[in-house]
Amino acid sequence: MIHDDKAKNLNLLWAELIIEELARNNCRYVCLGPGSRSTPLTLAAARHRRIQACACYDERAGLYRALGYARARNCPAAMITTSGTAAASLLPAITEAANDGISLLLLTADRPPELLDTGANQVIQQSRLFSGHVRWQFDMPCPTPEIDPAFVLTTVDQALHRCQGHFAGPVHLNCMFREPFFAGSDSTDYMDRPSVRAWQQSDRAFTEYPRPVVTVSSSALTDLCTTLQQTSKGLLFVGRLSSAEEQEAVRALAEKLNWPVYADLASGLRLDGTGTHIIRYFDQDLLSDAFLQRCCPDTVLHIGGRVTSKRAPLFLRAQRPRHYVVMQDTPARYDPVHAVTCHLECDIAWCATQVIDRIQPAQDAAYTALFQQRARQADALIAHHIDDHAGLTEPYVARRLTELIPADSSLFVSNSMPIRDVDIYAGQAQQGVRIGVNRGASGIDGIIATAVGFAEGSQRPTTVLLGDLACIHDMNSLIMLAQCQQPMIVVVVNNHGGGIFHFLPVATQTDVFDAYFRTPHDLSFAGVAQSAGLAYCQAQTKAAFAEAYAEAVGRQQPTLLEVITDSKESYHLRKKMKQAILEQLS
Repeated sequence: MIHDDKAKNLNLLWAELIIEELARNNCRYVCLGPGSRSTPLTLAAARHRRIQACACYDERAGLYRALGYARARNCPAAMITTSGTAAASLLPAITEAANDGISLLLLTADRPPELLDTGANQVIQQSRLFSGHVRWQFDMPCPTPEIDPAFVLTTVDQALHRCQGHFAGPVHLNCMFREPFFAGSDSTDYMDRPSVRAWQQSDRAFTEYPRPVVTVSSSALTDLCTTLQQTSKGLLFVGRLSSAEEQEAVRALAEKLNWPVYADLASGLRLDGTGTHIIRYFDQDLLSDAFLQRCCPDTVLHIGGRVTSKRAPLFLRAQRPRHYVVMQDTPARYDPVHAVTCHLECDIAWCATQVIDRIQPAQDAAYTALFQQRARQADALIAHHIDDHAGLTEPYVARRLTELIPADSSLFVSNSMPIRDVDIYAGQAQQGVRIGVNRGASGIDGIIATAVGFAEGSQRPTTVLLGDLACIHDMNSLIMLAQCQQPMIVVVVNNHGGGIFHFLPVATQTDVFDAYFRTPHDLSFAGVAQSAGLAYCQAQTKAAFAEAYAEAVGRQQPTLLEVITDSKESYHLRKKMKQAILEQLS
């Protein structure tokens, strides 16, 4: 409820209208960056009883934190910044949210228009600053009594509608304020207007936007069902799914189809073991040319977001299935090898459920069994090589961590080698482990900050797996862990540089490889953990890792576990496993 205080500054009253409407629209997680121009918004958010206001030391990490929360909850989160470079610092997280359809509201405070292009301090061109990366943008004018307060409310409602639901993503409201920011009186009787009287007496948003369910035509659904029903060699790819409802619907569809399923880590189906047709080692299967010839599918159905595997798109490029159907809740094209024959833009859970009720599949059981047999063989080889290798390696950490993480907790996995290692080598986790990844832009920036938001959004104890360079990149976000409402463990694989570059052709350029690509360092994270107020432990052996992680889980306080590995040793183990699988498949 907003009460018009005749001694209240109009800037503050507008800010309170904005924040109140956020709360009514279930956008109640707001990260706050430091600054003066954003004072009205900060005061309004910090004082609102239904807003979880999170003070952040820098805006880049703050928006990643909001992104993590929005990713976990599948609802919008907001970020408030002051003007100038504070706003510009939001771009990395915005690109991630835009690429992966995460609902974010950016509230950037700005100088009034009379100060633009005048040489005034801390002024940049903030209007349309994020063009090409946001779903919608709007410049909120400086508050004046002549503008109806209903305008403020309907603008916030539109912004939140545009950032979520169908084609979700970030939205930018650029809010201009003149001084003084909160002192003084210029709002006399401002709220005493018929336009907002009913709003003040309710607890509902001014303009409600019921979330639409995007469907496809009856003829398109019939064509899809006909294709699936006539397929004898079908393969199901599952990328990122954004809700438990989508996961349950896709699981049920996979059971009905009886197709082999390559479930990406981001799908939430990869580790839980609840789907009988989940093929955990599809990436390794694709190493064999002989296998590729035998497994050539008639139809590929791809549901959800992109997949981590680099070999999977190459497989589709080479095999060119007759039908390659993509089912997504966005109009954005997902077709990196230009093989898609049908793109269904629809609500995934709705469409999957419709298909289940309409088909009687004719899948070749031997085709599915081929994938399952190969996956079992790959699993046995991976387990043997990882267990047999004496040293503490990155594949071991990825596999063992997924086995050790407690049930009903969250695992947030960094880009670069950690997500590849978990996707390729992980076995089955305990029940209810929730997975978080930033695969929209696939960068190593903001991993810790995103994981903090993910932990608070999922409301579960959370383990973060990341490499040393990703940790260095986001080191200031370690301070957030002490503020997090959920216990967090940060597992840092320290191989003293970028281990992934060993797999790239540039590794042969020995004169520049180490200094400019692997970027070696001698940093230890013990002092960093101490400065951030975290518990710290280190592991250099397999036994030490398992023991240290178990102790960290029992400690129930923010912990940094530094795992010392040798990138070359891990590289050679991966190559050895790859060769063994290839020989077996052949």
